[in-house]
Amino acid sequence: MVRKLLIVFASGMVLAVLAFSAAWLVGGKTLHDQIASGDGFEWTIDDDGHEEHGPRKRINLPLDPGKTVAIAVPVSLEFARGDQARLEIAGPAAAVERLAWKDGRLSLRGGGKLDRTLHVTLYAPQVPALALDAPADVTLAGLDQEDLRIDADGAVSLDASGKVRRMVVNARGAGSFDLADVEGDDATVRVDGAGSVDIAPRHLADVEIRGVGSVSLHRKPQVLRSNVYGIGSIDHDY
Repeated sequence: MVRKLLIVFASGMVLAVLAFSAAWLVGGKTLHDQIASGDGFEWTIDDDGHEEHGPRKRINLPLDPGKTVAIAVPVSLEFARGDQARLEIAGPAAAVERLAWKDGRLSLRGGGKLDRTLHVTLYAPQVPALALDAPADVTLAGLDQEDLRIDADGAVSLDASGKVRRMVVNARGAGSFDLADVEGDDATVRVDGAGSVDIAPRHLADVEIRGVGSVSLHRKPQVLRSNVYGIGSIDHDY
C-alpha cells in the first residue's frame, strides 16, 4: 500500500514539473518577468491560509494634498515624499477594478466588502489629513510638516516618525497609534473606545479618553490637559 502511494505521489510530482515547464516554455520571457517582478501575477497565501493567485493591477489616482484623503477599504498604506501628489494602488485586479475614487474618498463601487488588503503608496510633499474608515496598516515615515490630522474608525494600526509641529488624532474603536517618534510641539488626542495612542509633544498634550482606551506620553509636556471618562488611562514613559 505504501509503495503504491509513493508511486502515485512521484507521478504527481513529475506531472506537475512537466506542466510548469510547458507553461514556462510557452510563456517565455513574459511569464518569467511577471513572476520575477510580481507585476501582473500574484500567488500569495491570505490570513486564512487560502492560496490566492491571479492577475495583479496597479493604478495611480491624482489627489489634492490640501484636502482630506478618506479611505473606506482595507489597505496597507505608506507615505513616500514626492512632488506630484497621487495614490498608487496595487493588488488583485478583481479588487482594484471595484474601486471608486470621488472627492478624495476611496471606496467600493456599489458598496459591499473587500476581503483582500490593497497596497497603497501616498506620494505627496507632505501627508494630508487622513480619514481611515476601514482596517488599515499605516506607516508614515520621514514626516516634516506643520500639521497632521488623523481620524480613524476601527482596526487601524499606525506607526509614524519625523517632525510635525501640531498633531490631531481622533481614534474610535480599537486602533493602535504609535507616534512616539514624531517630534512636535502640540498633540491633541481623542480616544473613544479601546484604542491606544503613543505621543511625545514638547509643549502641549491635550488628551480626552472615553471608554477603556489609553494614551502614553513619551516626553513630559510643558502643559498637560486631560479628561478621562470611563476606565481609560493616561500614563507616561519618561
